[in-house]
This record gives sequence, C-alpha cells and structure tokens, in this order.
Amino acid sequence: MEAPKKLADVIASGLEDYAAIFIPGGHGAMNSIPFSSELGEALNYFVDNDRLVITLCHGPAALLAAGIGRDDNPFADYDIVAFPDSLDFGANIEIGYLPGEMPWNLGGTLKEEGIVITNDDMTGATTRDRNLLTGDSPLAAHQLGKDSALALL
Repeated sequence: MEAPKKLADVIASGLEDYAAIFIPGGHGAMNSIPFSSELGEALNYFVDNDRLVITLCHGPAALLAAGIGRDDNPFADYDIVAFPDSLDFGANIEIGYLPGEMPWNLGGTLKEEGIVITNDDMTGATTRDRNLLTGDSPLAAHQLGKDSALALL
C-alpha cells in the first residue's frame, strides 16, 4: 500500500503468482478502467489460466477491457450481478447522490458485449459463473468476500 505498482509493471514481472484479480466498484470504475489495454491483458490472462476474477458494484465495467482488440468479449454469456442502471439514471440522481447522470450505462454496455446481468435491483446479491465472482453493490461486499475466500480455497 505504501509503494503501489503500476499494472503494466505487475504484468511485466509476470502474473503466475496471482490466484485472483479484484476490481472494486465505485464510480471511478466507470472512467479509464474499462478502456485499459493493460487491464484487458491481465483479465485475459486470468480467464485463460483458470484464475479468479472478482468485481463489486460498478467494478464489472472492467470486464469491457477484456474485449479490447478481440472479436468477442471472453466474458460474453457469463451471468453477473452489477449496480443497476435504474439507480444510476433515476433514484440516485433524484436523491442527490449523483451530481448528474453517469457518463454511460454500465448494464446496457455490458449487455451489448454479451454479458448477462441477472439483477434489476440492489439487494446485496452475489453470483459466481465459472471463475467470475460478482456482487451487485456495497451491500454485497461482505458476502462477496466470503464467496471469494471459499473460491480461493
């Protein structure tokens, strides 16, 4: 934590020693992360080598990076849960949680990549499809941690 590394440096030194990659949520996950070729390279390594990919809330936006430079996203046809667009473009604006609309639809864009979103609301749901573990919101953080620990065992 005191000396964070750039993802490109981690990739350059090899991903063999990593059992999982975790992409946390938050609105920041909607910015450059989904368009990072380095993250795409790491995600593809984890998929190709049967390692865990774990995301929470808006974190599934990162799954878009895995499709950079490919005809199909490797997460197409995976079932996930994610933060619902209906809150980002409705209630969260109405209650003042967001200063305005998000720059793009998380769920809608993931669906365009062939990723299947199984939730419509924020309930704290988690799901696992193959080695992809997802949680729909901060409400899911505790259960996703428990699910991840079991998967790592």
